[in-house]
Amino acid sequence: MVMDARSSDDINFGDRFSIPNPPTTYMSNFSQQQQPTCQFLPSYELHNPPANSHPFPPGTAMLGRTTPSPTSTTTTELDNSEDLSEALADDAVLAYINQFLLEDDEEESCPVTDASVEESALLAVEKPFVDILAAAKPTKASEGNSWVTGGCSMTGRGGFHDVVTCNKNSSQLPSEMVKVDAVCAIQKGRKNPHDDSLELEERSSKQSALCEETVREMFDELLLCTDPNCEFHSPLPPEALDVAYVKGSGNRRGRKKGRTGADPEEAVDLTTLLIHCAQATAIDDNRNANELLKQIRKHSSATGDAGQRLAYCFANGLEARLAGTGSSIYRSLAAKRTSTSDILKAFGLYVTACPFKKISNFVANTTILDASVNVAKVHIIDYGIQYGFQWPVLMQRLSKRSGGPPSLRITGIDFPQPGFRPAERIEATGRRLHEYARMLNVPFEYHAIAAKWDTIQAEDLKINSDELLIVNCLCGMKNVMDETATDDSPRTRVLNTIRKLNPHLFVHGIVNGTYNAPFFVTRFKEALFYFSSLFDMLEANVSRMDEQRLLIERDFFGQEALNVIACEGTERVERPETYKQWHMRNLRAGFRQVPLNEETVKRARYKVSKSYHRDFLVDEDNKWMLQGWKGRLIFALSTWKPS
Repeated sequence: MVMDARSSDDINFGDRFSIPNPPTTYMSNFSQQQQPTCQFLPSYELHNPPANSHPFPPGTAMLGRTTPSPTSTTTTELDNSEDLSEALADDAVLAYINQFLLEDDEEESCPVTDASVEESALLAVEKPFVDILAAAKPTKASEGNSWVTGGCSMTGRGGFHDVVTCNKNSSQLPSEMVKVDAVCAIQKGRKNPHDDSLELEERSSKQSALCEETVREMFDELLLCTDPNCEFHSPLPPEALDVAYVKGSGNRRGRKKGRTGADPEEAVDLTTLLIHCAQATAIDDNRNANELLKQIRKHSSATGDAGQRLAYCFANGLEARLAGTGSSIYRSLAAKRTSTSDILKAFGLYVTACPFKKISNFVANTTILDASVNVAKVHIIDYGIQYGFQWPVLMQRLSKRSGGPPSLRITGIDFPQPGFRPAERIEATGRRLHEYARMLNVPFEYHAIAAKWDTIQAEDLKINSDELLIVNCLCGMKNVMDETATDDSPRTRVLNTIRKLNPHLFVHGIVNGTYNAPFFVTRFKEALFYFSSLFDMLEANVSRMDEQRLLIERDFFGQEALNVIACEGTERVERPETYKQWHMRNLRAGFRQVPLNEETVKRARYKVSKSYHRDFLVDEDNKWMLQGWKGRLIFALSTWKPS
């Protein structure tokens, strides 16, 4: 966008944006938010120079104006007109010099050009209208810019998002994006940016393309299979048949005592301190609980070893429970938006450090591919689609199918996000999946639903009889309420709805957790043992100061632990169950279990044995594929059909 030299009062916003007048409440909110960072008071308001921002030189006549001077208040009387004209000329010279010196002082104190001030003011005035357009309907530029949604947000027009949004997130973006943003800032800092407006617009479009291309390469590298020798697709060697894991091997709990690693005299058992603090909290012994919390804080750290990080995370939950602010803190954390690029980098670290997500996606996608052989239309209903990282590799494999890919339709379901755009994330997911489908030449259709899962009816999903219907749900059911929260179990209603759809296949993955007890101390202990395995897993596979590890532990593990510890009733949304409990639920809902493909499980085991730490576990029990760390089961997956 080429910036104009005119003032903000001369802008015709109606012609520029072609939108109706914005709501009064929105404008009133904006007036309290965007304030200039450096305000310039015109010096003539304080020192009475000429009203023009560029003062007239001495001797220049000013029509209709009187030039006051510092000496105009004296009582000296001039005898003749010649003396009067000489005095006025002297006063004009003094006023001009005074104004000139004041302008130099202003430039030295805050060296920002008039053009940049004008530009900042114009951007601030533009912001509410840009936000209204974005909220009402995405522009064509934003629709096509699907790879940087929620991240860099560069539109290539030099507008508000180019300057503000990219700068805000530049510390967490790849170096190429930071360099792009720095170039933008340098160009906008010139004294006369209007002289090369065409050059700036062309450069902005190139920078936008560079930013989008960088993020897209990140997506392709993580979400597509580009290695022809990948263990998932290459022929299995003979030793793969011998890969086996003994259930329960290694440390039963998969955790370490929370030792600080300091002087033995100062070493403490953080696990015991945490349990004692939870017990004191449960009986409202606030004095003892606070004393224990101080000891925990003294020996815990967000950047220490696994035990210290776990203690730091759980201490936050205990502190929030003692203060009675758990629900409000969790809501504020849930409302925080993390950019898609940061999520993607964290996902990349997670799948590199542990196999849980990658193996679950591989088994689910392979099962779907086996079921869709010789099928012209496939409809996948994905409960808990989130960012849709599971589906690009499925499209890639479908595109290579002999006879051409089938027509693929995905209905993405997820819980509504807080705020005014509850479906923002899954709509952005749909745009990215459309780009992958176009790139891979797969006929594709996407439908997004952001609602509570138990309120979705079969009629909302637009089932067609000529499609192969598959329901996919990996690890999202733990956030649906159960019988302990409401009389009519939402989990039962969701399973009944899936059964009513009569799908050809139901792929069900779950978080195998036992920290759903209604009693706080029992729930706290089980959560402590479960999360200790996750922290210990990252400790063994990731550097302590890795930024993405800190993000995972803070924004994912920490947020979930806070909800388990500090929230009660319907505010507690983290409610996992064991695979045996889900087995009984599925049977009661009218499903029968389908055995897992034996070769698929062997490939999963072989992949883990070749690419991951030896303490990871892949096992089978009662037609469930189980994954864990040091004997503790973390994830489980199984396939079902209607009875």
